[in-house]
Amino acid sequence: MTMTKLPHPGHENAISGRHLLAVIGGALCIAFAPIFAVLSTRGPDGVGMWDAAFWRLFFGALALAILFLIQRKRILPTRRDFHYGNAWLWLPGLALGGDFWVWHWSFENTSVANATLLANTAIIWVTLFAWFVWKERITRLFLGGAVLAFAGMILLLASSTRREPPVAGDPVFGDFLALLTAVFYAVYQLSIKRYRREHSAPVLLFWASAVGALVLFPLALSHGDPLLPGSAMMWLPLLGIGFLSHACGQGLIAYGLGGVPASLASVTLLIQPVATAILGVSLLGQALVPWQIAGAAVVVTGLFFAVRGQFAPMKN
Repeated sequence: MTMTKLPHPGHENAISGRHLLAVIGGALCIAFAPIFAVLSTRGPDGVGMWDAAFWRLFFGALALAILFLIQRKRILPTRRDFHYGNAWLWLPGLALGGDFWVWHWSFENTSVANATLLANTAIIWVTLFAWFVWKERITRLFLGGAVLAFAGMILLLASSTRREPPVAGDPVFGDFLALLTAVFYAVYQLSIKRYRREHSAPVLLFWASAVGALVLFPLALSHGDPLLPGSAMMWLPLLGIGFLSHACGQGLIAYGLGGVPASLASVTLLIQPVATAILGVSLLGQALVPWQIAGAAVVVTGLFFAVRGQFAPMKN
């Protein structure tokens, strides 16, 4: 899953090659997150899926803290930071913790391809909320793309009833968990959009990761699976999901959005669910069935048009 924010208005029409490469690189880093999560649970030395979610946010927050320390930037909030309230400190983290909790839970029941594609429909829920609550206008192109994406979701759900689950679990339940992930992620994006007015993106991401880790820690302990891996090698996927996928992935995207138009960046980020689906086949052996391929193609196409419609100029 990916986080997007609008670049500076002065850069809206400029396209920088290195910034575009950063967006692509960030999307590919995040594409490995479900792969690392599944790999960290395999074998007798693996951890539980909820434990992997905790380590992702813990190591992500640790990486950002190290970066702030190197840059000598302040992490702890001051009294002035609470001038507009304290929800910025806990609401994004609460949503992010719920997001990773149900998303990692979905990996136990459905394929990483379905889980990632359905979770990336968050942009539809964000735009619909902004239209319904904030009275933001939406375009016909967005509506057409949203309808197409919903049709793709139905195909993905249908594919789960026509194949054996990749692991012991209920694939249809896993798909619904992935859709619930999209709702949590939409709340996270909306809260970030709201509090971005008073706080910087890196600070918000650090506190969201830290609070999310605190939320996930008791859930991980209650799951019954081991919190700590049984061997040194099993730390590698946990470090990968925290440092590479979470910190580097989000960091590259945040940097890249500074020199790439928002519409191009958002469409480019659709590389992530496609890459995850391909990696799931090659690294996890989760073969795609025809209905699943059709649903994936329809969802990605629908999201493409929805994103383009989101940034299309309004007609009077």
